[in-house]
Amino acid sequence: MAATHHPTAAAAALVPAGLLLSTHSPAHRHVGHLDGCVEEPHSHGEHTLFWPERGFSEVRTRDQLWNLTVGQGLWVPAGTEHSVDRRSSTTPAAMYIRPTAWRRAVGPVRTVVVNTALRELLAHLDWTPMPRAQRLRAQEVCLELITDGSRPTITVPLPHDQRIAEIARQIMADPADNHSIDDWAYRTSQSSRTIARAFRAETGLTFTQWRTHARMARAVELLGEDLPVGVVARRVGYTTSSAFTAAFRRLLKQPPSEFVPGRAP
Repeated sequence: MAATHHPTAAAAALVPAGLLLSTHSPAHRHVGHLDGCVEEPHSHGEHTLFWPERGFSEVRTRDQLWNLTVGQGLWVPAGTEHSVDRRSSTTPAAMYIRPTAWRRAVGPVRTVVVNTALRELLAHLDWTPMPRAQRLRAQEVCLELITDGSRPTITVPLPHDQRIAEIARQIMADPADNHSIDDWAYRTSQSSRTIARAFRAETGLTFTQWRTHARMARAVELLGEDLPVGVVARRVGYTTSSAFTAAFRRLLKQPPSEFVPGRAP
C-alpha cells in the first residue's frame, strides 16, 4: 500500500500588513523578513516564487522535482503543496506574494525568469529603509519583472508506486548507478515487465528515460557548483564528456556550459 503523508499548512501571514510581498533570502534580512518554507510538504496562502541565489536550488511539488539554476525561478500558486531542499549546497530564496496583489492569470506551477534586475531590486528592498508608498511602488515593479520564458528546466516526475519508489530513490541518490532494469528486477524480486509498466504509468517515461531525467537533474546541480564537465559526466554515469554532452543537449536543448555560474540572465 502506498505511504500517505499529510502536508502542513504554513503560517497564514507571510506578507506584512499593507505590503504586496515579502522575501526570504539566506544572505539578507529586511523589513518583513519571514522564513515560511520547510523541508516537509506544506502549503501557503500566498503565491510563492523560488530561485537560487547562486549555484542551484531544489523544490519538490507533489509529483515533480524541480532543479533551478541562477536566472530561473519556480512559480508555486497559493495552496500548492511543496517542500524545499535545505542542504548546505543549495541556496533557495523565496518571494511570498499576496494573492490580491497578483493581477495576471495565476496558472500552474512553472518556471519563470528571475533576472538580474529583479534580483538586484529585491536586494535593494532588503537593505534600504524607505517610505511605505515608495516601497509599494518598488514592489509593483518586482511583480512586473516576473516573466515566463525561462531557459529549459529539468523536472523529474516522482513515482509513488511502492514497486518502483525505492528504485527511484536509490537512482536519485546515486545517478551513476548503471544497474539495468533486469538488475533491478532481480534485486527487488519482481519482473522487469512490472517495473517497466510501473515507470510508464507513474511518470509517463520509460525506465531509461526516467533515469536520464534524474541524471540530468543532478548534473544541473553539479554544474551549478562550478564542477568541470568531465567530473559531472562521471558523477552521473557517463564514461566520456562527449556522451554526457550529447545526452544533455538532447534533453535540455542546450550544452552543459550554459548552466555554469555566470551565465544567468
